[in-house]
Amino acid sequence: MHGEDNRIVLDFASLGDALQLWKPWGDSRRRTEITQLLHQALNGAGLSLDVRVQGKSVIILGTGQISGLALQLLGRP
Repeated sequence: MHGEDNRIVLDFASLGDALQLWKPWGDSRRRTEITQLLHQALNGAGLSLDVRVQGKSVIILGTGQISGLALQLLGRP
């Protein structure tokens, strides 16, 4: 974990490791809800969260729009 300006960066060795962040929320509806809540909270604080796998962004939450290739794995369309 490290910071870049107003961005919190979490870098994981594998996508499976990164997706463990959402493990407590077992179904896609709850994962979508928590992702939206995190996005809104970070956005309100003027921060963003960049979840990376081996240095490549897979999910970005916070300032701007929610984006990333891994969103479909969390149950978001």
